[in-house]
Order: sequence, then structure tokens, then C-alpha cells
Amino acid sequence: MNITQVTPSVDQLPTLANRLSLWQEDPWVGHVHPGDLGWHSSVGPEQMARDLRVWVLDGEPIALGMLDGSEVLRMTIAPEFVNDRVIARQLAVDLNDAEAGVFAGDNAIVEARGAAALGEVLKAGGWVDDEPWTPMNLDLTGTLDITRLNNSGLRIEEVGPEAAHAWTSTHWSAFKGTPFDDDSRARFVQRWTRMMTGPFADRAHSLVAYDAEGTPVAVTTVWTAGEGRPGLIEPMGVHGDHHGKGYGVAITIAGARTLQQQGATSAAVVAEDSNPAALATYLSAGFLPLGTATDLKRP
Repeated sequence: MNITQVTPSVDQLPTLANRLSLWQEDPWVGHVHPGDLGWHSSVGPEQMARDLRVWVLDGEPIALGMLDGSEVLRMTIAPEFVNDRVIARQLAVDLNDAEAGVFAGDNAIVEARGAAALGEVLKAGGWVDDEPWTPMNLDLTGTLDITRLNNSGLRIEEVGPEAAHAWTSTHWSAFKGTPFDDDSRARFVQRWTRMMTGPFADRAHSLVAYDAEGTPVAVTTVWTAGEGRPGLIEPMGVHGDHHGKGYGVAITIAGARTLQQQGATSAAVVAEDSNPAALATYLSAGFLPLGTATDLKRP
């Protein structure tokens, strides 16, 4: 069995996203989704390609990893191989070998939710549990309860690059909490525009929620993996001046509705266990937790 690890070219990115889409199944286990590639693509297509690691067997991709920083590799494995210990051991060789070029830093953390055999092999080799996360899922095959969205008083708009200021300023307030100065705005708008015009843009649906005064108060981007497969919510945030009004639940439901309209079977998200507010928001929006999954850290 000859498995090789490669870094793709820019022109291979759409094909890889298509293959990754085929690996998305219900119940979703929290592994890398095409939307994760989409959100990361704000770095630009060239860096996006450099951040990917693809393991190939007989000319076909069987596993994909995306560097998130220099030390965290977010992985997914083709469903037919998640319990294959032979495959897992060969992947582990590369993950354990500092000279294999998988990681860009000295430390190594792997996120491989749902990859049962790989997790067992890495733990047997001394890897230890790191940060805990909770994958969550909202079924979209039936009627979606949009009561809290309707009662929120918000106007939801799907937007493109022309609304970069509204989307980025709201997201910045939600996640940064620091002044959105001119330099920060220019950089973030550039990154967001790259994402919305990049190789995965056809999978993205970015939403802005406006209150009765026309102020943008919450944002999300949702990502499709194709009809009949789970879609991803990444990211979702509420402006810091508008917390506690139910807007996070409302924009989340709006995102789920958009995914349902695109034929998704479920809406998926992963929340850090260290962020109870996010967990509570998704639970209130109707999501069900799928258990806790931990990253693994190389000794």
C-alpha cells in the first residue's frame, strides 16, 4: 500500500473541495468541511494551497489536512478509511516525523474528529488530549422552526463583497472587541473579499442581520457541501453592543434556513467547550450536541 503526502497546486483547490464534499455525511462528526477551506481561503489561494496536506492512495485522495497556524492540522479522512488501522499507521508516520513537512512549527496538534483509528494510533504513540470541542448538528430534513427569527425584528440580507464594511465591522466587534481602525479595516476587508471571490466562493452564503434602525448587529457565513449533505456555519457573531437580545440565535436560524434552501440535510457547527456562550446560542437555536471531541497533541 503506497500512500504519498502532497501539497496541492492552486488549480487543484476546487477539485479537492468537491472530493471533501463527498466525505460529509450525517450524522456529521465535526471533521474538516469545505466551508473550513472556504473560511481559511481569506489568506489567498496561493497560501491556501500551501496550507493543505493531501494523502493519496493509488492516485486518489484519502485524507486531507489543513494547517491552521503553524502547529495545528485540521484533518478529515474518507469515510471508508476512518476505521482502517493500516491507513492510520501510515498517516501517523508522517504526523510523527518532524522532517515530513506536515507542520510548520516545532509543536504539533491534530484535530481529527471522527477518525477513530487514527486517534487510537496516535494515542498509543503517546499523543495526549488537548483542547475539547463540541460538534453540533441541526436536522434540516423536516420543518425548520423559525419562530425566534421571526420574533427578533431583524431584517436578514444575503450579501456579497459590496457589503464588506457592514459584515467585517460586525464580525470584528463580535470577535476582537478592539477598535476597528483604518488599517485593521483595510486588512480585514481585503481578506474577506478574497474569501468571497476565491476558489470556494460558490459555496458561501454570507448574511447580515439589521435591526429596526438599519444597524448591522449580527453576521454569519454558511457553506454548502452540495445537496443532500451537511452544510457548515462558519463563522457566526453578534456585535458587541447588541449582546443579550437573542440576535445570535436569530442569525443562526437564518443561516440554517439558507442551508436548507440550498438542499443541505443538516446545519453543522463546532464550538469550543471553553466558550459556553456559543454553546448556549446553538442549543437555543435547536442544535443537538454530538459529544465532546478533543484535539491531540504530539509529545
